[in-house]
Formats: sequence, C-alpha cells, structure tokens
Amino acid sequence: MKILVPFDFTSITRTALDHALAYAKIANASIELFHVVDKERDISDAEDRLSAIVKELLPEDRNRVEPRVKVGTIFKDITKEAQEGDAQLLVMGTHGEKGLQKLVGSNAIKVITSGKFPFIITQGKGPAGTIKRIVLPVNLTKESLQIVDFAAKVAKRFDAEVHIVHEPEEDEWLDKKIRINTAHANNHLTKEGVKHSVATLPGKKSFATEVIEYGAINNADFFAVAHFSESILPQFDRFSQVLITNPLQLPVLIINASDVGRVRGHYTFIGM
Repeated sequence: MKILVPFDFTSITRTALDHALAYAKIANASIELFHVVDKERDISDAEDRLSAIVKELLPEDRNRVEPRVKVGTIFKDITKEAQEGDAQLLVMGTHGEKGLQKLVGSNAIKVITSGKFPFIITQGKGPAGTIKRIVLPVNLTKESLQIVDFAAKVAKRFDAEVHIVHEPEEDEWLDKKIRINTAHANNHLTKEGVKHSVATLPGKKSFATEVIEYGAINNADFFAVAHFSESILPQFDRFSQVLITNPLQLPVLIINASDVGRVRGHYTFIGM
C-alpha cells in the first residue's frame, strides 16, 4: 500500500507527514513524499531538501519514505501523481480555511475529492497516540451515509467508538428521513461489531458548528464525512469545507460520495 503526502516544506505539511507515518505503521505502508517545482532547474535543490527531511526521520520511518519531485502545479498534479503512483490514501495538510483557500482557490473541496481515493486532511496538530472517538455526521441525504463503511473499518482498526450525530427535524417527513438514515448507520455499525452511539444535536446553530462543538465536548480524535457537490442541498458543500478546517485541528477522513464505489475498491488501508 502507498500513501501520498503532498509536501511544501512548511510545518503544516511536516505534521501531515507525521500523521502519514502513524497510519503507515499500522497498515505497513510506504509513503511518497511529493513536491512540485515550477521549473526544471529547481528539481535538484528540491530533491536535496526532501532528502534532508527524510534523513531526519527515525530509521524505521526513513525506510518507508520515498521522496519525489516533479515539475508542475501542486494542486493540479496531486491526483495525477496519486493515480500514476497507485496511491490508496492521500494525507494532506492545510493551514485552515484561509490557508486552504489561498493555496487552492475556490475549488478547494473539488481538488480534495477529485480522485478515486480518500483523503485524510490534517492541520497543525500532530497525530494522537491512538484514535478512540470518531464523530460521524448524518444528514437528510443518502450521500452522507457513504462514509459509514469507511468509518466502521477505521474504528475496527483502532478499536474506536463511532459517534453518529444528526440535527433535529420538526417536520414529520424530514424527521422520518433522518431517522431512517440514522438507523441505517446504526445497523451497519452494529453488524460490523463497532462500538457506537447516536446523538441528536441541539439544532440551535449551524450543523457544522454543532458537530465541531460535539467533537470538542466528547474529546473526538477524528471526523469522518462524505462530500458531494451535486446535492439538491448545496449547503452541505460548505459543510464539508468547514469540517475539514475545524478549529479543533482534528484530522478529517473525507471521500467523494459520487465516486464511492471506486474508492471502496481502492482503499486497502482500512480493509487490511
């Protein structure tokens, strides 16, 4: 298995590498440390800098990491490199919402979910010693359920508990819909033998804000969400962006719901 880590020599991407190393140890995976330069003449210097980063790692970590430099545009070539290099997981650091927008513009979420593989998005906070609590938000759409199987497998890998959270709905039809979706998630986690709970959020603030607040109160280690940009409810596009730049700086496992079939077949990290 291979994990791709886009790297720009900032502390944020160095932290992303730390997260990737933690996952690689669990999955016995290799890591490609990927840097893009503007011009051919910059390759040699970038290779030297990447090699220096690798040499600073512990010996057991050093052997997992392969540095690679290419000419191109970093956020145009990430998914291309992942596809050509047969990566099954991308671990990418972001500087938070402002930094994310600065780096990839208004199409940030499309870049993150453009490939047939899942992303783990990290910020400045380093990896926890383990993962014990995963918060999984469920909404009215069927797409939000696409992350459930992935979250279940991650939870089993780390012996973690999944917290299913949803908004309250006053409308009878909407309430029935959210209960059906919540029951689906609950039944799947039960079938997989995953410890889990279900919580109804207060519904006084935005869904994203209350999901993050729930994570803070319950000492979450991870968020898990499916992104979909073609929903009839476009506010959930913004929901994904807010969650991946959460102020708790927790990692977020995110997949493209519209491409989830190909993702599931490609994602060996959680299936091992």
